[in-house]
Amino acid sequence: MFRSISSISFSGQLEDKIDAAAQAGFDGIEIFREDIIGFEAPPEAISDYAAQAGIEIVSLQSLRGFEGYTGEARAAAFRRAERFLDLAERIGAPRLIVCANTDPHSDPETASVDLRELAQMAAERGLRLGYEALASSAHHNSVEAAWRVVAAADADNLGLVIGAVHLFAMDGDPSMLGEIPAGKIELVHLADAPTTRIDRALLTQSFRLFPGQGNLPVADLYARLLTQGFEGPFSIEIFNDQIRALPPSQIAGDGMRAFHLMDETRKRAGSAHSDLVAPAFAEFAAPAKAAGELVGLLKALGFVRTHVAGEVALWRNGGVTLAVNGRESGLAHAIYLLQGVSVSGIGMVVDDLGRIDRRVGRFHGENVERPEQPYDLPVLRGPGGSVFYLSTGPLEEAPGYGAFKPTGEAPGDGLTRIDHFAQALQPNLFLSGLMFYRSSFNMRSEEIRDVLDPHGTVHSRTLSNDTGAVRLSLNASFGAGTTTQRFLEKSGFAPWHHIALATEDIIAFAQRLDPVDVLPIPANYYEDLPLRFDIDAELLEVLARLNILYDRDGHGEYFQLYTRAVNGFFFEIVERRGYAGMGAPNAAVRMLSQLRELEVEDVMHLM
Repeated sequence: MFRSISSISFSGQLEDKIDAAAQAGFDGIEIFREDIIGFEAPPEAISDYAAQAGIEIVSLQSLRGFEGYTGEARAAAFRRAERFLDLAERIGAPRLIVCANTDPHSDPETASVDLRELAQMAAERGLRLGYEALASSAHHNSVEAAWRVVAAADADNLGLVIGAVHLFAMDGDPSMLGEIPAGKIELVHLADAPTTRIDRALLTQSFRLFPGQGNLPVADLYARLLTQGFEGPFSIEIFNDQIRALPPSQIAGDGMRAFHLMDETRKRAGSAHSDLVAPAFAEFAAPAKAAGELVGLLKALGFVRTHVAGEVALWRNGGVTLAVNGRESGLAHAIYLLQGVSVSGIGMVVDDLGRIDRRVGRFHGENVERPEQPYDLPVLRGPGGSVFYLSTGPLEEAPGYGAFKPTGEAPGDGLTRIDHFAQALQPNLFLSGLMFYRSSFNMRSEEIRDVLDPHGTVHSRTLSNDTGAVRLSLNASFGAGTTTQRFLEKSGFAPWHHIALATEDIIAFAQRLDPVDVLPIPANYYEDLPLRFDIDAELLEVLARLNILYDRDGHGEYFQLYTRAVNGFFFEIVERRGYAGMGAPNAAVRMLSQLRELEVEDVMHLM
């Protein structure tokens, strides 16, 4: 299989794009005409530069507004096309991409004649042509229409370019590709998108994502083409300002992760599963001199210190284990120096550690680390500085667990498991973070939601493993005053802003808490709740008194409360009664309540 990426997917100079694509392991790169302008040498030197980097040039992109004219307009179009062919020769590109005309005044009936003549001109230079339907093309805006043109032109060196986003934007059926000989498909442009239900031109020009970051069945298209024998280049082609703002190396890395994800999806078709099994524990970096507030909150929630190993203590409540790492050296301490008291690592049970290690080494340019640390577990670095301890069983089975000595105290009770994690990321890391979780752990991307914060909008994406035992939400906001952005700034850009812990009886659990440890919810929330749901008045009174939030979906009910924050971090206590989501409708209320607490805190600092 030949993996390529278009230079339009990157920011930076052409040299940077070529280097990044080569270093990420791409076989080839498509060169956009505009990228040649800033190249430091004549166009002829581009092929040598690419060869020295170890990557092939796949095509020159793109001849537009070519076919369907008459008279002088046709002559001018051919003169311009000839210059494109000359340029393709000069840069060492074996093919020229031709986009179907977007000019409504062009004549669709003459397209095949014009392409046949252009193909003859290309053949004289030893070049090939690829004809691509754009969703915004005036006449040939579907794969079927473009294929009719290519078939009618009947030129050996002319083939079809399939653009995934264009195909799905036109509600195209990928099954029709089975009617096209694999040898007549010249190249496939791969990209994803959040939806196709927006303006087609806007979608294709500004909202393309890497495969796996959106909701289009790109992996199915990829698998179908391979199954039917397509052997030409697959090329990532992204038009997205947010992605282009990333460094070229990160863009190229995400592109290779997208290919990996599609390969994994194809390999596991019919027996798909996530590599994550369950959360094992969460670790906090908190030296003794700074741990008082965190320890006080843990005690308030019923956690008991059951084991210690030097400066590291295990706190337990039912099925939940939290580690407080007070060491003043090592990985957790380095995180503390940057972020203060914060979550320094998440323990995850995985079903095949060797497979994850091989995958990460191949597609993420690194290997799982095995540093000296309290649990002797492999470590994987994640987005935003997050750290994962990987194990094949609970913490009690970790090689380093033998160093922990019991304190003689029995674990607390009331909590059953870690329900989910919530991660805050800088906006420019959001999509890359999504790709990390999908490609590293084969997580499913589920709920997409924009949450209204009092000072902006928080973009949220929910991911889970196949059983729902591992859930996390990614959150990012461009608004400087949002609670998400304030958390990042307050905590030194700590990645985890809260962890949700499950209980089987949230009302009983809440009744044991001191109100000072619970985030107060505005009284009018409980005035609004009966407008959303037919809820029992007695239950409503209890929820209001205990600051418990409520939601309901087609599967059941959800109850949640939030604790006060420690360095911006807080816990969520949840009870699920068949409910499948993560309480997203209540997120705006939580943010409003936390904002009020932050404003009070700011006032106190000024006094």
